[in-house]
Amino acid sequence: MKRVTAVLPARNCRRELKKCLSALSRSSYIPGIIVVDDGSDDGTRQMILEEWPHVTYLPLSAHTGYAHAANAGLRLVQTEYAFLIRPDMGLQIGRRCIAGLLQAMESSVFCAVPTCCDNAKSMSAGGGTGTESRGRGRIRGDEGIFFPELAAGKHRQGPAAEMIAVPDGCAMYRMRTLEEIGWLDERHFDGLEAFDLSLRAALAGWKTVRVPGAHIRTASGKAKGEGTCSAAASGTFRRQLAAGNSLYVFYKNIPVPMRVFGFPMFAAAELAQLSAFLRRGEFGAFRMAAERGRALCSLEKDRRTALNEGVSLWPENLSDASFLGMDQAAEQIYPLFLAEKGERSLRNITRYAHVHRMLAAQLPELIRLLAQ
Repeated sequence: MKRVTAVLPARNCRRELKKCLSALSRSSYIPGIIVVDDGSDDGTRQMILEEWPHVTYLPLSAHTGYAHAANAGLRLVQTEYAFLIRPDMGLQIGRRCIAGLLQAMESSVFCAVPTCCDNAKSMSAGGGTGTESRGRGRIRGDEGIFFPELAAGKHRQGPAAEMIAVPDGCAMYRMRTLEEIGWLDERHFDGLEAFDLSLRAALAGWKTVRVPGAHIRTASGKAKGEGTCSAAASGTFRRQLAAGNSLYVFYKNIPVPMRVFGFPMFAAAELAQLSAFLRRGEFGAFRMAAERGRALCSLEKDRRTALNEGVSLWPENLSDASFLGMDQAAEQIYPLFLAEKGERSLRNITRYAHVHRMLAAQLPELIRLLAQ
């Protein structure tokens, strides 16, 4: 019986999606596969129906954002684990990636994250260490499903390490825990969803780990802007989303006393984010991102107030949540998975302390994550 289902939210990235499907189909563990088409208009539907008839194909009627597309796919998963991967980031999985992640899914582990084994540029997308990055053997085959330097044993081994500053793009999740702590928060639209999930999981007593024996790498030799990948996956637009989302993530997950206690750390991360925008000459984009982040926090405050007053349902739609002015078709999509199933409480002070220790220890990774 299969234990894993792969979920691939995709928008206008047909070529990268094809490579990802090839890698999944030829990996040592072949999972069930769900492709969620987030309003693509590049022939994705035709390719899937003609070339991948065994894949479950879920087309959405409008572009709703990565978080909603991922949730739509996760809702169809009936296996113990879900392997969530973004084809639009050009990620290629190693042959033993899924098997390695499965091996790391112990009883207390909610999420297992692969290790990026590409060059230093890919570290900002997938983490990793310099030792893991130095092997640069060629990928055999166009799909990039086999890494010669890894097969030869020229890579760093070691135990899975707990982490919280999780980059978006690729991870394996325990479905039972998703049911417990909630799904991806669709207010994000795109950006920092994995970080938000790891925070909520840690506060619920679950661990997220990086697995040295499971490897991914970014597509090599690809020119910047080449292909048909969605603009939402890179560039100023996504940086804006991530910058606004970072304010929202800390606001909704960390109570005020703990935010005060961890102010130096949060301030360092925010300053690094601002510096990244200034280096690119995008200060106006940062101001818009900060405004969106404050609006998301205000929405969350109103929702919590309503729930405390006994309101059982807080109506929202995607355009209200994301402030992106999406078209009328997207506005009609409901429900919106706000993902928050627990309330902030200092009763779990030991877990908050653990989260702060982890974030402080991973401050370089956190800064890199927010300043990408």
